[in-house]
Amino acid sequence: MSQIEIRSHPKFYNVFISGPLEKLKLYTKNAVIGKKIYGEKLINHRGTEYREWDPYRSKIAALILGNPITNFLTEKIKCLYLGASSGTSISHLSDIIDSGIIYGVEFAERSIRQLIQNTSNRTNIIPILGDARFPEDYAKYIFTDIDLIYQDVAQPHQAEIALSNCNYYLKNNGVLIIAIKSQSIDSIQKSEQIYKQEKKILEKAGYSIIESINIHKYAANHIVLVVKKST
Repeated sequence: MSQIEIRSHPKFYNVFISGPLEKLKLYTKNAVIGKKIYGEKLINHRGTEYREWDPYRSKIAALILGNPITNFLTEKIKCLYLGASSGTSISHLSDIIDSGIIYGVEFAERSIRQLIQNTSNRTNIIPILGDARFPEDYAKYIFTDIDLIYQDVAQPHQAEIALSNCNYYLKNNGVLIIAIKSQSIDSIQKSEQIYKQEKKILEKAGYSIIESINIHKYAANHIVLVVKKST
């Protein structure tokens, strides 16, 4: 029996924590008992298996530790995940979303093979081999309205990629969460200038930036924006 006392997060649905507030650790209930995705710790607490959620490996975990105002996680959420990679963050979302669905788009063939292997037992993840720059190309795989778009793509034109997907899939009053990596956009220009530039692109398109969370502690040259699509 683990000596760690795991408790529910006070804000986020199906997210769990341990430790003092100034040094929290995050966990999700493991939907596939005994299976690890990226070498994370598995902890049995009072008969339930939890996966430790590493903020250095997952920008969504880093965002949650940044204590955002917006509560973007619900039981039945329909999520489009751009940049799913091999399954680290998307698998934790899979643990959280009991009866929703996650469409995981990934461009790299090697990563999509790993994603399929890592999540084959998770019925709420649909892996899609696709290029996030061309959202219409994977429309045939997406058969529900989208409540949340999460984007983590290390490419230039990150705001434009997000907007093209939001305009195509995100329902009114839906939420976009975008992890902006300044070095992928411009390795010379200062990060703050790049962040300002990306924000302007989103706002000019009629989207409202609700929050801007600095996650440099966990991911260098990154911020996460929480953006709302208005009616």
